[in-house]
Amino acid sequence: MVNEMFAWIFPAGRLIVKTISNTAGNVITNLSPGSGKRWLILRGRLYLTTDSTTADRRIRLVVTDGTNVVERLGASDIIAASSSDYLSFGEVRTKSTDAVYGDTSYLGIEPILLEGNHQLRIIIDSGQAGDTYNGYVVLLEVDV
Repeated sequence: MVNEMFAWIFPAGRLIVKTISNTAGNVITNLSPGSGKRWLILRGRLYLTTDSTTADRRIRLVVTDGTNVVERLGASDIIAASSSDYLSFGEVRTKSTDAVYGDTSYLGIEPILLEGNHQLRIIIDSGQAGDTYNGYVVLLEVDV
């Protein structure tokens, strides 16, 4: 087991940045390694700009098995209408509503292993068509 862990973290894989281009707030984004790949999700940052529609939004992260939610990672603080905010996540072991390195919301995670059809799902709670989110996810990709 120790040798597998060492091989997984150091010599194996490619560091990849997945960019999430401007996406409407009512659209779910699923990031998945696909067949023959494994991902280790390390960190990321998502930015949401809301329209004037009255609703409280949150940026929410979950893990699925391709269909069902198997892990709820967490969500940002409330982001009100006509405003914008970030959700950052990474290896810092905290969930903070205080400013962490300039972010209002920071979600501390362990690296997350995804394989095949597994997904990191980005959801905007109460997201509106006029809202926009974007950002990036940093991961280690390994061929299996």
